[in-house]
Amino acid sequence: MNNLAKKSKEVSKVIRSMSHETRKKVLMTLADKLIESSNEIIAANKKDLEYAEKVNLNQALKDRLMLDQARVEDMANGVRAIAKQDEVVGEFYQEFTNEQGLKIKRQRIPLGVILMIFESRPNVVVDCAALALKSSNGIILKGGKEAKYSNDILGKITQEALADAGLPKEIVQVLASDSREQVNDLLALDEYIDVVIPRGGERLIEHVYKNAKMPVIAHFKGLCHMYIDEKADLNKAVDLVLNAKTQRTGVCNAIETLLVHKSVVKEFAPVITEKLLAKSTEIRGDEAFNIAAGKDLIKATSEDWDTEYLDNILSIKTVESLAEAVDHIDAHGSFHTECIVTEDEKAQQDFLKSVDASCIAVNASTRFNDGGQLGLGAELGISTTKFHAYGPMGAEQMTTSRFVIVGNGNIRG
Repeated sequence: MNNLAKKSKEVSKVIRSMSHETRKKVLMTLADKLIESSNEIIAANKKDLEYAEKVNLNQALKDRLMLDQARVEDMANGVRAIAKQDEVVGEFYQEFTNEQGLKIKRQRIPLGVILMIFESRPNVVVDCAALALKSSNGIILKGGKEAKYSNDILGKITQEALADAGLPKEIVQVLASDSREQVNDLLALDEYIDVVIPRGGERLIEHVYKNAKMPVIAHFKGLCHMYIDEKADLNKAVDLVLNAKTQRTGVCNAIETLLVHKSVVKEFAPVITEKLLAKSTEIRGDEAFNIAAGKDLIKATSEDWDTEYLDNILSIKTVESLAEAVDHIDAHGSFHTECIVTEDEKAQQDFLKSVDASCIAVNASTRFNDGGQLGLGAELGISTTKFHAYGPMGAEQMTTSRFVIVGNGNIRG
């Protein structure tokens, strides 16, 4: 691992000076290769899905694991979108001239070498490799054994795209997915690795936090809420709840808890209950909601408010006010995505001012907190910590900035 990390550090200097045109060419080649190799990718992924069935992997993880033609095309389209984005690395901004005539400006520069440790999602290999190339970072990708064959083939295709451009394949290194020992070895190599990003379950993230010698950017769970305000358009609210909960249940930007203002619960509960039950959603409501729904629903417990189900389950709580909704989010949220549904602009502004989350949705589904949807092309993940990024991490969030001072023999008196 020491030699591997050292090599990553060395080649990160190569990519740092790579031209925008070269980066774009590599990325477009990678996108083409993904489409050309789609049958091979899907065949490799089938082996992982067979293993998932054998070990009884839960449905949410199997959904994240699965690659089909549409998802391969989505990966390729994401790579093309990243390739076409404006240049990030080397760009200057916030330029001014001070009283001494010095030109002061800031310049975006890469972080260096990024270690990405992730579970289940093989698309992470391509998304993160593409973003690393765009932001001139070297990257080491360590996936879980459940995606072994998928990760291997996607890493091979990525390295082929680099080799076709005459670039070192070590710019992107995908490690064997079935070797746990590698993780602890890598976490000790702060001499060569500049930052580590864990993306997966709480146990993985806690392990990385506890053992990493380099900075950690964590991507914790997504315990997302939607609050239906007393001045909500309830027709909009029904559609938003259904999309945010049932469009794809095993993802971190799906809602897990619905908060409903007491003044609309009698009207809203029967309608949303019927719609959710039609989608086979398991509803766990508090007493006020269950009475209003007129159905024999499961009663929510205190444990439900702290549970990220990653499944077709929704807990529902009736609240007295927007302030109570905010207090509930403060107590049980995960700084991921929070939503308010209301036509009242003051309520919207109060929610924005009061709720701490990496993304706030106003009359829109929480499912939009996604790098591809927010114009990043793809994402390294969604950071729920504030150092060094908050929310979806694209190429810009994989850089830092330095000051550049341009003078004409200026000295300080």
